Amino acid sequence: MATAVITASASIIVAVLVFLLNRQNQYEFERRQALLTRVNAQLRELYGPLHALVRVNELVWKSLRDSSVLPSSDERVDAGQLGKRELDTWRAWLNHSLMPASMRMRDLILGHADLIIEAEMPDPLLAFCAHVSAYEVLLLPETESGPPAGSRLIGHPGDIYVDYVDRSFAALKAEQARLLRLTAVGRKRFALSGR
Repeated sequence: MATAVITASASIIVAVLVFLLNRQNQYEFERRQALLTRVNAQLRELYGPLHALVRVNELVWKSLRDSSVLPSSDERVDAGQLGKRELDTWRAWLNHSLMPASMRMRDLILGHADLIIEAEMPDPLLAFCAHVSAYEVLLLPETESGPPAGSRLIGHPGDIYVDYVDRSFAALKAEQARLLRLTAVGRKRFALSGR
């Protein structure tokens, strides 16, 4: 009889331990799934499109510099330094390529601020949004003759913005890959446990 009680008690203890371990695995799996869902949303709705737009704008910017449309220095353009032909070319690229993409980036940032990695809006993103909003005023129809020389109220943040977007995108892609690996392992364990 004592042996039966010990066997029954051991069976109950093993069953409780298996139950607790399965619950823990299920909790970890669901937590990773929730994290993966957030990272996927960050990439799909904010950092992915933002990264693509930044890369495109940087290629256009570099091409304009390399083609001598703009001065080849690292400084941003001051319309007052350009001749008539260069100014017309600059306005065309600005109005039809650079500014539409920049406005889309600003709208992505402001529209998906809840998906930003940090708890507070990072300075490079704030500086970029402020630059685009300020430059947008200079391009209003009343000022269609173009921005006057030295008129930029808020300059483009430059490399700190580009670097922030590149680093954030790369970090999220790495986190996504890590979570996908862990989730695949968790799925196998979950399947093996019979759930």
